[in-house]
Amino acid sequence: MRTRATTGTAMVCVALLALAACGDGGASGDQAEGTTIKIGFVGALTGPLSPSGQNSLAGLKAGAEYVEQHNPGTKIVIEQRDTKGEPTAAVAATRALAQDGVSALYFTTEAFPPVQDVLNQVKVPGDTAGGIGSIAADVGDSKRYKYAFSTGAGTSGETSITPLLSYAASAGKTVAVLDDSSAFGTSQTKDTLAIAQSQFPDVKIVHESFPNTASDVTAQLTKLKDAGAESLIVWAYGAPLVATMSSLNKIGWNPQMSAVLGIGDPATTELIPEGMKKTLAAGPIARTFLSSSTGDASITADFVKLYLKAKGKTEFNALDSVGAVSFDWALLVTQASQQAKSTEPDAIKKALVSGGTFKGANGTYTFGPDKRIGIDADQLGVFVPAQPCPDGKCVEAAVSAGE
Repeated sequence: MRTRATTGTAMVCVALLALAACGDGGASGDQAEGTTIKIGFVGALTGPLSPSGQNSLAGLKAGAEYVEQHNPGTKIVIEQRDTKGEPTAAVAATRALAQDGVSALYFTTEAFPPVQDVLNQVKVPGDTAGGIGSIAADVGDSKRYKYAFSTGAGTSGETSITPLLSYAASAGKTVAVLDDSSAFGTSQTKDTLAIAQSQFPDVKIVHESFPNTASDVTAQLTKLKDAGAESLIVWAYGAPLVATMSSLNKIGWNPQMSAVLGIGDPATTELIPEGMKKTLAAGPIARTFLSSSTGDASITADFVKLYLKAKGKTEFNALDSVGAVSFDWALLVTQASQQAKSTEPDAIKKALVSGGTFKGANGTYTFGPDKRIGIDADQLGVFVPAQPCPDGKCVEAAVSAGE
């Protein structure tokens, strides 16, 4: 049976909606002893999309540890289901976890769109990074999908595109766009074309696509090069992004490239052509992870420490910040549970969309009935993936949104 928070101290701290110490030295929103919040994980832990899934699961586990450290008496239980990257497997996993009584769910990108009708049926809030992109127009209490959220720092929607498009447009008037034909890739390309038309009317977009199972994309890249493109935006992650970088090396093309956060994976950065190492920019990434960022980043620092512990490694790279998306979901679910004084999933969902602020490693989140991407563009930047990220701080690229 789910329990409720009942202490007076919790009610005072909850008003702050922050996982920081209260004036009396207690943890914010301390819940009654024995309170358990169960969060389900659904996504690719094996297969070609597994690197992102494994990072997301590590972030969720790190978030659980953070919550338990800062909220004595609260326990976070993570129940995981491996879809092996098969979207249809996510539906059965979602139903099973809902029956197990989870308070919330976290999904990898490809698993998120197919489960939306199920989330509506079971009334459990679900979170993702870029997975919300292809369904964003239908998300919200006044729309079709009422339980969808994204704690992704600019991994979908206009905020994920404008910084990369701005950087690409700075190189010239012909911009190439390449996607891997996945739901994420095609939706990002569609939005890129719309944003370019409205915000960059002098820019010409040339576009190519490839199957996300392809290991070689030299034909598509050659067409874009021959079209006179001076820069390249790539909407792909995981194995398809590795294939893209390998193919760039094969044809010897060094455009000014904009890429997704996943380019920060060491397996991909080592494939960046020498001629692109100073000019390739990637992101968006939360400014809390950029060397030029200022302000209180204590939660971010704690995330880096706990995430590296969960991964069993000592060096942090930009792709590791993907773990902050799921890490923050654990924090936000806890904060919403404290506000609602309940671990019931529908109560948590209602608290999240109430208009309050919630704090995480990526920054400050604000949701609403029809606002489900909580981080805004002013909290985002782009970074240089060929540079290291010591202590969780990446080097900011010379050109970012608005410059």
